[in-house]
Amino acid sequence: MECVLGLVGKGFAIVAADTSAVHSILLHKNNEDKIMLLDSHKLIAASGEPGDRPSVKNPYSVNILMAGYDNESGASLYYIDYIATLHKVDKGAFGYGSYLSLSTMDRHYRSDMSVEEAIELVDKCILEIRSRLVVAPPNFVIKIVDKDGARDYAWRQSLQDVTTAAV
Repeated sequence: MECVLGLVGKGFAIVAADTSAVHSILLHKNNEDKIMLLDSHKLIAASGEPGDRPSVKNPYSVNILMAGYDNESGASLYYIDYIATLHKVDKGAFGYGSYLSLSTMDRHYRSDMSVEEAIELVDKCILEIRSRLVVAPPNFVIKIVDKDGARDYAWRQSLQDVTTAAV
């Protein structure tokens, strides 16, 4: 039920991921940041088994979108699946949300997009996932990497942190 997506624009790369920590039919946490900072100009957005995702175990079963920025080649995005297939892509997605977000990106993506246009496209993907996926994750985190480095851009929340009542 995870959703990870990313795209490359003019001088930047954006990655977004849902923030749900789920096991079977239970939601354990709705504010898990699945996008990790590798260094000042690299991000990885991971989907996969919860125990494998935050710490790279051997063997591990995760799918990764890696976004980065280099002064010589600019922004880039790499698609790495759980069997180590690696492709440089302009846009990509993993998880159930990929069925909806990839078609949305196919229709609206342009390689010369500004940050604002790219965020608008990411928001379209999130809206499509929330409105059409039966078990849609409520919250997403969006991060960006460009010449100024990797950083948080925004959180898209439709469900705030929930605490359970004492029984």
